[in-house]
Order: sequence, then C-alpha cells, then structure tokens
Amino acid sequence: MSIDILPAGAWAVAVLLSAAVIVICLVRSRTSGRRTAVYAVSWPVIVLHLISLVSAMAPYLIVARLHRMIGAPFLEFYMRMGWWSAAVVIVLAVTQLVVMYRQAQLAMRAQLDAVGRHTAADDHVDDGGDGDAGDGDAGDDTDDSDTHHAGDARDARDQ
Repeated sequence: MSIDILPAGAWAVAVLLSAAVIVICLVRSRTSGRRTAVYAVSWPVIVLHLISLVSAMAPYLIVARLHRMIGAPFLEFYMRMGWWSAAVVIVLAVTQLVVMYRQAQLAMRAQLDAVGRHTAADDHVDDGGDGDAGDGDAGDDTDDSDTHHAGDARDARDQ
C-alpha cells in the first residue's frame, strides 16, 4: 500500500519545494515599504531550485520503475493524471525561473542605484565640503571628468 502512494507523495514534495523557491524569491524581491534593498538570488535558493527540478522527475521515475508493484487502481490514476501533473510541474519550474530572473534583475538595479547615490553623494562632498575658504580657486583646479562619467552611466541606464 505504501508503494501505491509513493509517486503522489514525491509529486507533492516537488510541488512544495517549487512553491518554496517561488515564495522566497517573491519575498526577497520586494521593494516597497521600509526595505528598499533587494537581495540577489542566493546559492541556497539556486540549489533548492535544482533539487525541486530533480524531485519533480522522481514521481515519473518511480511509476516507470515500480509499475508492477503499484496496484491497478493507483496505476490507472497515475497514467490518467500523468500529463496534468507534468504540466503543473513544468509551469512551476518556469515560474521559478521567471521569479529568480526578476529578483536578480531588481537586485542589479538596486545595486546600480546605490552606487549612483554613493557617487552623487561623493560628488556633492567634493564640490564644497573641503573647507579651504582661503584659496579662491581651489575648487576650480578639480577635474570633474569622473562626475560626468557617473552621470552618463545613470542617463544610459534610464533610457
């Protein structure tokens, strides 16, 4: 009897692992509210994604390998629902890839914005925060080529 429900249990585990990856990526890619930093996709999430893909194949391998030991009603159920369960697993796998890509994209943009804000803050400090009030042309000797490059990068990203 336990072998009869083994493929269904393996399929349920695969669906839960897929859902976990999706939820983790959605939560970590939130940018509203108090938290504006977006975390990059971590290696444990990538490994969990790979484990969910391998576990998604397990029910079909179990049915193929143990079809003689599975009872007739269960085997008929698995054969009837095989395409539908495969479709669900494929949709979940594609959804995992989409949310992982979206999280990575948002993390990259957040990092670029942080670098841009940091560069802008440094430029602001360099413009008037040096404290040399006695030398009238001290601010004119600075080369602002670095500040133009940072602004060009932000302009190119915005387009």
